[in-house]
Amino acid sequence: MKHTLIEDKGNLTSALSEIKSQKLLAVDCEGVNLSRLGELTLLTIATKAEVFVFDILKLSQAAFDNGLCEVLEDNSIEKLMFDCRQDSDSLWHQFKVKIAGVLDIQLLEIMFRRDNFPSPQRTYKSYRRSAMIDDVENVYGYRKCLELYLDDDDMIEKKDNGKLMFDDWQIWKRRPIPKVLIDYCVVDVSGLFLLYEKLKQSDADLPRLRVASERYADMFRRKEDRSNDSYESNALLPLEIIPETGTLGFPGASTKCTTCDRMFPREEFSGIQLRQGNQKCRVCKKVKLRIDVQNNRPDSVDEYYEESSFGIIDY
Repeated sequence: MKHTLIEDKGNLTSALSEIKSQKLLAVDCEGVNLSRLGELTLLTIATKAEVFVFDILKLSQAAFDNGLCEVLEDNSIEKLMFDCRQDSDSLWHQFKVKIAGVLDIQLLEIMFRRDNFPSPQRTYKSYRRSAMIDDVENVYGYRKCLELYLDDDDMIEKKDNGKLMFDDWQIWKRRPIPKVLIDYCVVDVSGLFLLYEKLKQSDADLPRLRVASERYADMFRRKEDRSNDSYESNALLPLEIIPETGTLGFPGASTKCTTCDRMFPREEFSGIQLRQGNQKCRVCKKVKLRIDVQNNRPDSVDEYYEESSFGIIDY
């Protein structure tokens, strides 16, 4: 796909003129430890015809003050992204850009998978929500989605070649930018259009996807502090992100998970957790279990069992 590297204000103006005429874009950010804690150095925006790679290391805040902010915050311009959480956190806390109009393809893939490859029904000793830890879903990475849904070996090769450079994340600050990284950026946005067409089953899915993507974009951005640990960065779908089919809302939330600080219905937590004031949502419990297994602590599995009138509940 045709692509242009934007390094100065002159090229910025002409690129934004083309971008502002579109109603659907693809957006991706790259950088060193991408988040509020790191440094965003490249921003890639694609139309269906061309990719624009903005060198934020050179353009800095001026890029956003001269038009990028207007585009990214325009809710009427829809933006395909893939796991927008770190990008959104970086844009807001480093440049005061509150991205809007996101359609997150990672979430769309979950919706597609639920409809086409439903998980087998599980049998629980209790119907309590807090016991259903095995229903926590895995999210897929972008590279895996390219492999599963697109028949394009060239894209996968360019993605893999770029990843070979990631032994040193400072590579995103190297200038001139290596061609292999430009190719990587181009693949990261151009493939989003193809995945969107492949995974979108109906326009009726879009309202739910918009709600879910807005919650995803705000998930890290809204936090006062970032832990940057396994509870934030993992391959599990956070709870209460995608509305149930036929709805655009979520159950009333009254109780906070003491690990991720997100609010959930009280039934998300076991009675023992609530009495001890150390309640973990099912995602955080699953992360904790994985950490303990990695650390060779099989005894910690006791934390995921509770005696109740239903007998022993496996957490």
